[in-house]
Amino acid sequence: MVLPMIPLEEFKDLSSLISSVTKFLEEVFGRDFLVSELKKLEWKPRSRPEEYEYLREISIHRAAKWYKLLNSFKERGYRFDLRFSIEVEEFMELLLFYYSLKMLIEKEVIDLRSRVVQGKLHSGDLEQFDDFINELLVAANYVSNGFNVAMPELSGFGKVDIYAEKDGIKIWCECKRLRRDEPYLEIAVEILRWLHEKGVNALIDITFAKTPREKLDTIVKVIEKYIEKGQLEKVGPLEQVMVSPLPSISDAPLDIRISTENIEYLVYAAYMGIFEGRMKIKNPRIVVFRNINKINEVINKLERRLRDAYEQLGRVEASGRGVRKVIQVDVSDAVGAIVVPYYGRDIYREEVLRKIEDSCRYWLFKYPDVDAVILMIRRVHLDPFGYPHALVVEYRTVTPYTPLGWTVETVIIPVPSNYPAEILTNTATMLKHKGFYNLALHFYRKALEINPNLKEVWNNLADLYNRLGMFEEALRCADRALEIDSSYTSALINKGIALAQLGKLEEAIRYFDKAISFNSKEKKAWYNKAVALTTLGKYDEALKCLKKALEIDPNYKHAKNLHAYITLITQHD
Repeated sequence: MVLPMIPLEEFKDLSSLISSVTKFLEEVFGRDFLVSELKKLEWKPRSRPEEYEYLREISIHRAAKWYKLLNSFKERGYRFDLRFSIEVEEFMELLLFYYSLKMLIEKEVIDLRSRVVQGKLHSGDLEQFDDFINELLVAANYVSNGFNVAMPELSGFGKVDIYAEKDGIKIWCECKRLRRDEPYLEIAVEILRWLHEKGVNALIDITFAKTPREKLDTIVKVIEKYIEKGQLEKVGPLEQVMVSPLPSISDAPLDIRISTENIEYLVYAAYMGIFEGRMKIKNPRIVVFRNINKINEVINKLERRLRDAYEQLGRVEASGRGVRKVIQVDVSDAVGAIVVPYYGRDIYREEVLRKIEDSCRYWLFKYPDVDAVILMIRRVHLDPFGYPHALVVEYRTVTPYTPLGWTVETVIIPVPSNYPAEILTNTATMLKHKGFYNLALHFYRKALEINPNLKEVWNNLADLYNRLGMFEEALRCADRALEIDSSYTSALINKGIALAQLGKLEEAIRYFDKAISFNSKEKKAWYNKAVALTTLGKYDEALKCLKKALEIDPNYKHAKNLHAYITLITQHD
């Protein structure tokens, strides 16, 4: 089961999305409330972002913090000029809130006129409001999958968070959330600020024996001294600091590898810009926090939340066929969210999640009247330049009887980009050549949303699908390119390659010949025609084509290799 995406009409561009979400916040909370909360800070929207103060949990309502974030985007011209991972996380959290509450209002699960609902929405208790956001997301997931949903605490008919019913199945669900330890945030703010002041671009990898609770100022000074002079003093639970310099400006993805072991928290900051027609990363700074005792601390938190949820579910007087009691726990923050430009597939820490799953399974054996624990993990996916393109929410179901492994349901909410189609195309082509095929597809598709008549994009998609072995898709894309320009030689070649791979060799040769008729210096057309002729056993004709290709480019490696192969087998015969 997959949650539906936010309607595409809201994703024409970033400005329309932000406008829609801003209007929604004003309708739900009231503009006067949001502005009055911001006045507590004497908010100055043009303050310097490099001070990193936005990273701290500010003492105003979360919705006002979002409102400030949206207005900051407007002031920047709807661009993420300064790349901050925590800012991206906050934006994604806002989108989930917007998506969930909007759906629940439309489905009449939530009534904004309710005093209880307004009390939840306007609560000054940060943890209480975060818990409510979590409950809204879980309820929206049930609604989107066809369940009739009620939230008993809001209606005054019970003390359990969510009741969902479908086809005779009745589910009572309690929602919990494991939160990130804040000491890491405090240390991160100070270190990032110091790196900015010193003009240092680096990956700072810090290991603690346990979560630091005191002497934070001293710890920060010791870390700064080590970065500057290479001398590490023992203070509190600080165990190790490693510093890896990063280039001041580079193409993405960043050429780095970060071990996933014991990661508690990671924050990333960088500027973005377009240089020589491509987006690049400037002044990257990454701070990683590790906690050797992380798993034990997470499991202890988890057991406390499960115990609280069990007590809540114990108040439900329901039993019989079809009745299910479940606990949903958002473990994203406790696991240690990593938000950093894509540079590898192993960044998410499955080891920690497996430990959490084992702990839940053991707990369920002790409390058999609870049917399942569902672990929720929010992942922010960025493109190689740090721009958010998807938020994935996974639900991993744990029962006492399931073996190791996961049940996964995924939500993908695309985030729009307002870059010109040409920039998106250049980016996609660069990604394609580096082997990041899925990300390249994302950028090509975004370019076509802006301008569906770009023959270069359709042709590059044909090439990409040929590389992926999806030859029918390659044909479709090549045909679209040729509809725009029937003499487009590169598209003729890509169509011929797809036809050849589908076994239509004679037809493929006709398209290679057509490409040659438009451009006799097109070496790829000569080479691919030779490949098709070789497959048909027409070696003499193939050698003539290879000779033409090598006259155009004497160093054409593929042509040389095929020529050597044909020469070898014909001599043997």
